[in-house]
Amino acid sequence: MEFIMALDVSIGKSYAVIYQDQTCIYEGEIAHNQYGFQQLLDKIQRLTGKMMVVFESTGIYSKPIESFCQKNKLPYCLLNPLAAKKQLEQGTLRSWKTDKHDARVLAQSHHLHKREEKVHQSDVYQNLRDLSRFYQEIEGERRSSVCACTYTTPSS
Repeated sequence: MEFIMALDVSIGKSYAVIYQDQTCIYEGEIAHNQYGFQQLLDKIQRLTGKMMVVFESTGIYSKPIESFCQKNKLPYCLLNPLAAKKQLEQGTLRSWKTDKHDARVLAQSHHLHKREEKVHQSDVYQNLRDLSRFYQEIEGERRSSVCACTYTTPSS
């Protein structure tokens, strides 16, 4: 048996649904805190079968979910926001946005789309990427300040 857990991620919380085939077996809101994640893990561990977690990348708001999946060795699909939007709107004249609706459609449409499981990079590569971004930010600020100094003229 395969289970699909889809999450619509918001600030500090997510709306989660768990589907087995096309049947919803759980639906509810989870807080992005220790208690909320423990409740979610308990629900997942009670299920017998393979679990795939699907959610849209929402920058810093989806990081706790990604960390939760990595820590608990859960396979997950991290969707590009534009791709997720197109998948949600496919076959509908969707003009509304609700967390419940988005989570349900992500779960129901999982088998229709070729979604690849996210491969977790080694911490070394993650740290290297973070340091590289930090360096680029500092270098950009340095260049901006050099340019600003070059073009200023003293007032007489």
